[in-house]
Amino acid sequence: MKKLFLERLEHMQIPVNNLAESIEWYTKNLGFTLNKKSEDLNHAFLSLPNGPMLMLWETGDDTAANFTFNEEVMPILLYHSKKIHELTHHLHSLHVNITFFQDEGFGWVLKFIDINGNMWGVIQLI
Repeated sequence: MKKLFLERLEHMQIPVNNLAESIEWYTKNLGFTLNKKSEDLNHAFLSLPNGPMLMLWETGDDTAANFTFNEEVMPILLYHSKKIHELTHHLHSLHVNITFFQDEGFGWVLKFIDINGNMWGVIQLI
């Protein structure tokens, strides 16, 4: 019998260039809610109605929450949506860099780069 050491994903952490600006952008444009901002002002917790929290870390380092596969940038963050076409239109109106948007057969897939250089993925299953 396997021992269960982990129960669930608590939160995800991503780097941001400016914490206050990022909190405003994620809450205003993606629907997150600010849960708590640290007293030392270098990190904050955001949430959606479902799923783990998103922790933002302000850093001056040149870094982003992405990885590459066969030299293609891939998102670490992957979210579910029931309004992916509306989201895509909204992101276009904000001049967000959308790197991928198409029907993949099992659902629509959207990839975009946020204001901090982090790639996000969104899926709307069919």
